[in-house]
Amino acid sequence: MHRIIIKRAAAAACLAALAACAGMGGNRDKAGMQMPGKTPADAAVAATWYNPPSEFPGICLTQFKDGSLRFDGGFAFYNPGRWAYDPATSELRLALAPTPSLELSHAQIVQHKNLLRIEADKNTLIYAVQADTRAIGLGGFMFYRDMPCPPRRG
Repeated sequence: MHRIIIKRAAAAACLAALAACAGMGGNRDKAGMQMPGKTPADAAVAATWYNPPSEFPGICLTQFKDGSLRFDGGFAFYNPGRWAYDPATSELRLALAPTPSLELSHAQIVQHKNLLRIEADKNTLIYAVQADTRAIGLGGFMFYRDMPCPPRRG
């Protein structure tokens, strides 16, 4: 009898721990993860960053409130990605799909606007982002915040 009670108590404790872990990272409420600044019109989107076309086609970086991120128009090799924002430190973390060139392409941190550091072992770029941050540098390209991305094709 005591074994059954202990097993049930252990199972309940594990479920409580899993529920607590699921709530970490700001996903607990229906609003999802938030970014400082303007709120996008699309309820599923936390933020967009756009590198307008010049020599290359435009590249859109979309951060979704569920913590995922996606590149369209270029940099598809970084998909799928994840993001997190820490309001206490004003740090935006972009965890990108593994690529051997991540550290090399961002080695000159001073050339990448607002890039604080690279965690190459985690394929993560960490940026300083506040409500008034207008742009970030990624892979040698400048991505502007709140600039509308063209509609996706296909």
